[in-house]
This record gives sequence, C-alpha cells and structure tokens, in this order.
Amino acid sequence: MQESVLILFTISRFVFLIANILLDYSFLTSSRPLWFQISAFTGAYAAVYFLRGIVTPIIGEPFLAAYIVSLTFLVPFALVFNGSWHAKLFVFFMVYSLSQLNFLVCLFIELLLFKQMVGGIILTGQLLELISIPLVRKHLTPHVKNILTVIDQHNPSFTLFPILSFIFLAYYGVQRVYLLSTFIPLVFCTLLIAFTYYLIALSIDQTKRQQQLENQLALQRDHYRNLNESINAANTARHDLRHHLVTIMEFVGKKDAAAAQDYLTRLSDAYDDSAIPILCRNQAADALLCHYQKLARQQDINFVTQLHIPDDLGIDDLDLCIILGNCLENAIVACKKARVATTRAIRLNANINKGYLVINVENSFDGQINQRSDGTLVSEKGVGHGIGLSSVKSLAGKYQGHCAVSMDQQLFSVAISLKLPKPVAA
Repeated sequence: MQESVLILFTISRFVFLIANILLDYSFLTSSRPLWFQISAFTGAYAAVYFLRGIVTPIIGEPFLAAYIVSLTFLVPFALVFNGSWHAKLFVFFMVYSLSQLNFLVCLFIELLLFKQMVGGIILTGQLLELISIPLVRKHLTPHVKNILTVIDQHNPSFTLFPILSFIFLAYYGVQRVYLLSTFIPLVFCTLLIAFTYYLIALSIDQTKRQQQLENQLALQRDHYRNLNESINAANTARHDLRHHLVTIMEFVGKKDAAAAQDYLTRLSDAYDDSAIPILCRNQAADALLCHYQKLARQQDINFVTQLHIPDDLGIDDLDLCIILGNCLENAIVACKKARVATTRAIRLNANINKGYLVINVENSFDGQINQRSDGTLVSEKGVGHGIGLSSVKSLAGKYQGHCAVSMDQQLFSVAISLKLPKPVAA
C-alpha cells in the first residue's frame, strides 16, 4: 500500500472510531466521570492497535482480524454507558453496522473509479458521517430511544437485528468481492434492515401516543364528571337557598340571634366548596392540570397557577400534555420529599410571548439532586420515569424551542418555550 494511501486510511480509521463513539453518546447516557470515559476508550484503542499486530499474522486476513479485535471496544462501552446489556449491544452493533456500510460503499466507489484503494473517498465518507451527527441526534435519537425502552422492558429480541447486520456486512468485507452484482444486494439488504428499524420505532411511537391519548381521555372524562357533579350540586344549593333564607328570616323576626348564627354556621359547614375550577381555556391541558391540582391538594402542596393557554395553539394536545404532565409529576414527587411541609409549593405560569408559548414550573425540593457526569438528571421514580425531562427537551426541540433547568437549595425550576406554528393572541 502506498504511503499516502496508508496515511489516509489511518486517518479514516481514527475518524471512524470518533464518529462511532459520538453516535453511541447520541443514544446512550454515560454514568462515569469524563476522565474515566477518556481513559477507557483510549485504552481500548491502544489494545486494538496492539492486538491487530498479533491477530493479523495468525488469521492471515486483515479485514477479519480488524473485525475481531474491534469487538474489544465492547469492554469500555459496557463500563461507560448506562442501560441494560441488550440495549448496549443494540446500540453498539447498530452504530458499527451503519459505519461499516458507509466504509464499504466508499471503498466500492474507489475500486470502481480507480481500480484500487486510494483512501480519499473513504476519508470523505467518514467525515460526512461525523458532521451528520447533529442531524442524527435531532431526527433519529428519539426513535432509537423508544426502541431501547422496549428492549429494557424485557424484549431483547430486537438486539438480533444489528448483530445480524454486522455479521452480514463483515462477511462481505472479508470476501472482498467488490462486484456490482454483489454490492447492490448488499446495500439493498442493509437499507432494508435500517427500514425495519424505522418501522419498529414508528410502531412503538404510535403505540405510546395511543396510550397517552387514552390516558388523556380518561383524565378528561374524570374532569367532566367532576364538573357535572359540581354543576348539579350548585343547582341543588340554589334550589335550597330559598328555604334557608326563610328559616333565617324567621329567626331574625323572632330576634333570636343565637339561633340564626348557629343555623348560618351549620349551613356554612355544609356548603361544598369543592367545585372544579377552569384553569385554562385549552380543554386538554385544563383536564390534566385539574388532575394534578387535585393530587397536589391531597399531598398538602400549595398549587398556584397563572395561565394563558388558548384552545387552538397549533401545538398537538398530546405533546402539550406530555410536557405539562412530566413537569408536574416530577414537581409533586419532589415536593413530597421536602423536609418542611409548609414550604411545599408548585407555581405554574404559562403565557404567549413573541410567538412562543412560554411555560415555567417551579417547585420546592429537598436540595438533593442525582446528576450524571454529563449534567443530566437521574430520576428516582424507577425504570421508565427517568426519561421524563428528556421527553420534554425532545418535544421542545420539535417545536423549535428549548428547555432549561435551574435550581438553588430549595427551588427547582424548569423553563420551556415552544414556537407556535401560527399567530395567537397574547
């Protein structure tokens, strides 16, 4: 191999590694300090370099040796990232397979154009993969995380897809049969596997949204039932009011102030002040907010709102309820842990400002936060709940907005902005 080609190929390997590691971080979260992460991957790179020199002469096939020793990265991968073994294997082989396909496509193009490997097109392909990572995080990460959620819920069979894809591509690379008749089926089959990923993720997303819709409808039915009960109670009270006034007038006419005061006291105690308020004009959000207001009162949490959420925002009602629901659920859990019950409070503000729906949620908490080395928060509510704020941030990105978290010793705050697709009166 010419020296210039060898240099380009070596650089391509390094870019390949960096792109793979960054893509892994797009789908999984680290649980280790930064120094540990750097040391783990650097040590694995050194081990791969050392093992390649030993394994290649024994096997005699450099591509096969490269595939075998590259599995060494599974060790730091398992140590650095959170998640189940199945989820880690899924991400590792999925990312490796896609990068592998990119490498083989570029290699085939070089051989087709130049009849030999020159390294330039391969390096270009690896660089394109590297700069595409922001797009992957924006458009693919939510779907992949949905699949990982299903995998963590004891459905490890999905892990077979990327492993089979890796074996399939590795077999092609080792054979070195760079013919159009074999290359086209290779690309087609790999894209078919990727499309299968997409269909699985889409199905999972639709199932989750259907469950969220059913939950929202249940909340609305409960909300409307409470409203109807309050209306009936108000009608009954209005009907009985005349009788109460006649009785009080009798006591007053007889100048029996003590009896009148006693009757008014008993009437006041019997008065039902549990009418369900209307918190905002958006029906879906109103039902959800009334549900969490009721939960807060049951926990002796002061729930204060100042809301301007119109009915027709142009924002999907389910997305809006996911954002509000996650924030309020986290706030109630945090308030329950506050040391002093009198300080338990949740303040929710929402208004329209310069074409954005701006939501601020503040709540009391005990000052204790579990935080990973990358700054992300760790929920204590169990499996499946830790993605709450991640879902909020993802949906904020969907509407070209942002989600910012801040805290001091006693107050936890979440600020969210969502760009409205059409003008709405402030």
